[in-house]
Amino acid sequence: MLGIVAIPFAPALYRDHFVVLVLLRPSKEVLLAAGFFIRDGRVELFPVLLASIPLTILGVWNFFFLGQGWAKEINDDKLPRLPRRILPPKRIKALTKVLDEKGLPVVLFGRLAAFPSTMIAAAAGASRMDAKRFFVGDGLGALASVAEVLIAGYLFGEAYKKAGTGLTVIGVVVFLALLVAVGRWLSREA
Repeated sequence: MLGIVAIPFAPALYRDHFVVLVLLRPSKEVLLAAGFFIRDGRVELFPVLLASIPLTILGVWNFFFLGQGWAKEINDDKLPRLPRRILPPKRIKALTKVLDEKGLPVVLFGRLAAFPSTMIAAAAGASRMDAKRFFVGDGLGALASVAEVLIAGYLFGEAYKKAGTGLTVIGVVVFLALLVAVGRWLSREA
């Protein structure tokens, strides 16, 4: 919800309060820009990390509990209308099957890819994956994902300084293509 609220304010936050934008919308795109800005000296690493953690981790964990709470209705395909829009049973069941077959690595790779971590979390909850195991795996995946994108942004900032816009744009496109490729692989598995 906060991510949606942040969209109309993004241009103003981007210029003057970038860490607040990270707090409200810690998406891969915003964190990629954060890495670039860290390299450029416009923001500091520690505030960006602190701002990214609440929604990056706790937002996804809410979906674990939603999946856990609605597991019977998801499996029986009897979700009421609103929860069905948030937790599409067909997708959750497919991801549950992938989690049952491949386990925790799917949670980790899901965090590193351009893939909705919320759906993997809901599937983990619906599959009755051990909560402690999920939280540890997802937490590590979330931290790795934040590091992955911040480092990429930092390196793209370095490339921009040394090689110019063209090479940086190519690097960003290749990086995003890799994230999408892993996300599509997860989608095909589901």
